[in-house]
Parts: sequence; C-alpha cells; structure tokens
Amino acid sequence: MNQYDFDKLLEKYLEGTCTKEEEAIIREWSDNMLKHSELRLNSNEKSNIEQQLWARIQQSLFPKNKTVLRFKWTAVAVAASLIIGIFGIFYYQKTTAYSHSFTESIASNLGVIEVKNTSNKPQKIKLEDGSEIVLKAESSISYPEHFNDKTRSVYLKGEAFFKVKRNPSKPFIVHTRDLVTEVLGTSFTIKSYDDSKAIEVLVATGRVSVYENSEDNVTHKNGVILTPNQKIVFDKETKKLIPSLVENPVIVNIPATTLDFIFEETPLTEVLERLKEAYQIEFVVENHELNKCVFTADLNEISLHNQLDLICKSVNATYEQRGTVIFINGTGCQ
Repeated sequence: MNQYDFDKLLEKYLEGTCTKEEEAIIREWSDNMLKHSELRLNSNEKSNIEQQLWARIQQSLFPKNKTVLRFKWTAVAVAASLIIGIFGIFYYQKTTAYSHSFTESIASNLGVIEVKNTSNKPQKIKLEDGSEIVLKAESSISYPEHFNDKTRSVYLKGEAFFKVKRNPSKPFIVHTRDLVTEVLGTSFTIKSYDDSKAIEVLVATGRVSVYENSEDNVTHKNGVILTPNQKIVFDKETKKLIPSLVENPVIVNIPATTLDFIFEETPLTEVLERLKEAYQIEFVVENHELNKCVFTADLNEISLHNQLDLICKSVNATYEQRGTVIFINGTGCQ
C-alpha cells in the first residue's frame, strides 16, 4: 500500500465507510504504533491532546467544502490515540517510531516537518530560530514547524552538522534512537545510522551534553560533557560511551592577535600551553624531566599531530592519546 492509498484508507475510516477488512488494517496499524510508542500520558493530558489533534486531523483530511456525513466515535478515538502515540513526541520530547515513512503526510498536517536527503550531496536547512543544519546524504531529520517555549527538539536519522543559534533559555536537543545531545548554542556533528554499530557526536565549538536515551535511570543518566575537538562514540550493543578526540583537531580559540606557532628556545611547558589554548585540548607531561627541555621550530600551518611529532622528536619523547587527553612521556633532552 502506497502513501496515497493509505491516506485514502484513513479518510474512509474516519468517515465510517470502511469495510471490515479495511478496519482491521487500520486497527492493526494503530495497535502496532502504540505498542512501540514510549509515550506515557495521564487521562487529562490525553484528553487535551486528543481535542487539539482531532481538530487538526479534521481540518487537514476534510476540506472546508466537503461535508462529512457520519463518524464512528470509535474511529475518532482510535485515530486520535494513534496520532498521539506517534506524534505526541513533539509535545513531550519523547523518541518514538518516527521512521515510518507512511506517516509523513499526516505528520506534515500536524505541524511536523520531515526532510529526507535522497541526493548524494549535503542539504542545508535553516530553522525558524536561525539555527542551521547540513543534512548529509541518505539522512533525514524531523522537527516541529514551530518550537515550543521550553526547548528546540529535532529528531535525526543518519548524519548532520548542526550550527545552533545560542539561546540560554531554550536548549537545542537532538534525539536519535539511542542518544540525546543537548546544547544552548554551538556547532557539532552527529552520525547515527541504523546499520551502524555505534553513534558518534563530534564537537566543533562550544560545549555539548550527550547522554543515553533511556528511562531506566532518570537521576543518573549515562552521559558526558564534550568540548571542542572532542567526540563521543556510543556502542549500541554494550551501551558504553567512549570519549575521544576528533581525528583532525582544529584551532578553535584564535586570539585577537595573529596566532603564532614560532618558538625559539621556548620551554616545553609554554609550547604545550599555547597548543592547549589554541585547540582546547588537555596535555599532561608524565615525566617532569621533560619540563626542563626547550623547543625551537616553526609549527605554523601544519596539523596538531604533525606539531606533536616534531615537538616529541625534539625532546626525545612520545605522545599517546587516552580519551580526550594527550599524554607526553620520555627520557627528556638531558
């Protein structure tokens, strides 16, 4: 059944003109959606949302010039319930089965926008708050047409780069199936593909809070805070969050004066401090004898890893990345 046929079938169901076989299809679909939904509502919340959503269902499915002769109340109740089960997430920030493609037209009618990038080129999306999203190929993102007063929630499937407009009073939240990424204003990349064994979050600027999308332990969530040039890898099977550095760290803190990586007889501690200031990465010297060493070289316009290779070779040391920290050790220059 294609999208058009399904919409027509739902319209017939709401009008009360379905056959028993067609009603069985709708009820089976409804039961399946609700069974997989994580949404939990009390009776008052359900009643309020039913009223709001049913009004929008009527408006979108039945044009003003079309007269609906009769309704089945059971159809109304089930329709409102199944819509709540799927799209109530945009009112309560829950992650549910938003990947079902045959619900897209209904989502659009309810003020939910879904963008699928089926091309082989990144697609740029600008949100109403000024935030920008670069959606990578074979990826999709869903978000409400208008954000609520408390949060800015979007739902990602695949990979995207986010440049979030800062708003301290309204956090920007990216939901994937297993992780939640929350920021106030920053830039970062999320990779979350269904066929991948892991999810990655890579931070370019600002600070990002990443935690597991689980209701098992609300007070002690499995999560970390990431800063520029850091990333997190979430193993879907083991549920472990593994912090690390991005493959190619870039300069994120450029001072007012021109950044200079020219050193002449400069103590190693000062060299590393300048790298720390530029890349926002922590360096730890394990052998304090290395602090007696000085370094002379021009490190401009080369990558951080090449800079470290030259520094370590000069002072008879090696470096090792452990998580988000780079450790330097060796016998020293003496």
